[in-house]
Amino acid sequence: MIMQNKTLRDWAIYRLNDFHTFHHQIDYAGYSILYTAIDEVKIHLNEHEIFIPAETFYFIPPKSKFHISENHENAIVLWFQIEVFVHRLEFLYQIEKGMFFKDPKGLAVSNTFMPYQEIVNNYYLPIEGKDINKLLKKHMLTNFIEFILIRSLIDRDPTLEHSTKNSYEKEIADRFVAILDEEDTYNFTVMYYADKLHITKRTLDSAIQTIFGCSTKKYITGQALEKAKVLLRGTSLPVKNISQDIGFSEESNFHNFFKKHSGVTPKEFRTNSNSTTPEIEFNYSDTE
Repeated sequence: MIMQNKTLRDWAIYRLNDFHTFHHQIDYAGYSILYTAIDEVKIHLNEHEIFIPAETFYFIPPKSKFHISENHENAIVLWFQIEVFVHRLEFLYQIEKGMFFKDPKGLAVSNTFMPYQEIVNNYYLPIEGKDINKLLKKHMLTNFIEFILIRSLIDRDPTLEHSTKNSYEKEIADRFVAILDEEDTYNFTVMYYADKLHITKRTLDSAIQTIFGCSTKKYITGQALEKAKVLLRGTSLPVKNISQDIGFSEESNFHNFFKKHSGVTPKEFRTNSNSTTPEIEFNYSDTE
């Protein structure tokens, strides 16, 4: 039984007490964090067998194959794509470039900051609720991940060893993000922003890749897509007006852009966002 990338959403939480067969393999291109809770967990990660003690957060790097050979009553796995943090720049940097997801064998951080039952009550149970809006669930998940990252950083490195405040790339990235925030619409031509910053396109691309781990075009696309989703979910503005707010002169171009990057049309996304969301879980399929 294999967890397939194409069936996984951008974010979710999965309890390890739902395993019905052994050798359940997870193959996910995004980032994963295993929380053992009050269990001890044995994980097979990239051909390494690792024993993880209770009350541990275990950071699993992207594009890792891992499986857990037995059920665990309390342990959970949460996963997310980097786009979930597109509006949280410091966390985006720590996820992409910090210490958490560098080691192919994973990184263990002891949970000394919040008891298991409080995590269950404050994060897991609210996210699992069937009647909670999907946007609120997403915010709860990102808040939980942020909490884990902040407390883990403080415990392991109070000085935040990967500080980039004085770096040339960070300065360029900050100025670029400020322009995106100041302007009402998005321009999908990277050269437009390079010209405004009085630097070359190559310099801008290099800085954004260094700080955020993605291309400038992908970053702009992520910001525009997130703004579109917020407007579709939280307002009754016509799609035509939203397309203009994002930066498209033609509604059809916005329609194609949105469907290409989200898999659904703007109208389908708005309809789905207003419906009750299913219980969060891994989707999987049986394979030989």
